[in-house]
Amino acid sequence: MSTSFRDFEHAGWDDLGVVTSYHRHISELTTGCIAELLRLARLKPGERALDVACGAGYVAAAASKQGVETTGLDFSAAQVQLAEQTYPGVRFIEGDAEALPFPDRNFDVVFNAFGLPHVPHPDKVVAEAYRVLKPGGRFAYASWCKPTKCVAFSMVYDAIRTCGALDVGLPPGPNFFSYGDPKFATEMLGQAGFVDMTTSEVPLVWRVSSPDEIIDTILSSTVRAAAALRGQSAEALAAIKHYLRERIASFEKGGSYEVPAPALVVVACKLQ
Repeated sequence: MSTSFRDFEHAGWDDLGVVTSYHRHISELTTGCIAELLRLARLKPGERALDVACGAGYVAAAASKQGVETTGLDFSAAQVQLAEQTYPGVRFIEGDAEALPFPDRNFDVVFNAFGLPHVPHPDKVVAEAYRVLKPGGRFAYASWCKPTKCVAFSMVYDAIRTCGALDVGLPPGPNFFSYGDPKFATEMLGQAGFVDMTTSEVPLVWRVSSPDEIIDTILSSTVRAAAALRGQSAEALAAIKHYLRERIASFEKGGSYEVPAPALVVVACKLQ
């Protein structure tokens, strides 16, 4: 029996090695959008917030510092464990983003930072966020911008497409970059009933000391991209790494490398 996309993602993100490596090497990049995510969500002290696909708890912890009663939820036991260790004062639970274990109209804000590309049915995730929000509540998410802008991650698939094969037997999943397209976001959120959408592009940059730092991090700290790389032949993988080194080298600046990885922050409201 073939593995489902959900099982594939869950197995990858429940690997303590992957989770720890992401925490050490990629979280500095992704957490760069948190200030804008919280600003657009218009948090108020005393409100209740849910951080869906919370990972190691970065957004939940930041919201909690603003006097918001926050719960973080993730489908990975390894992520929940890391979140509890990293932010012991915040509540974290294991759960399914497509079937949230909370009653209707329970939260003022629902967050989702970089989690939508990792679920099989993002429309269900958005619908669940709508369900658990109170009238006037806000859904706020962050995701990578379209491929032409988010070079740090799109170049991996460019390299595979050019030097190897994209079809290496992985279960099909949603487009990794769709959620960073404002038009796509408008349609997705509108179908769930959300209104008054606001977007903001955060110009994140992945700064590294060598091209191989990005290549090694992709292999050790991601799930879908790492599996696509590991599925290549030895010859193709060598060619892919050469391609990536040349691409990353073009972003050299003062002895380091600064590769664009902008994210789109999106916030919308529930009226009823």
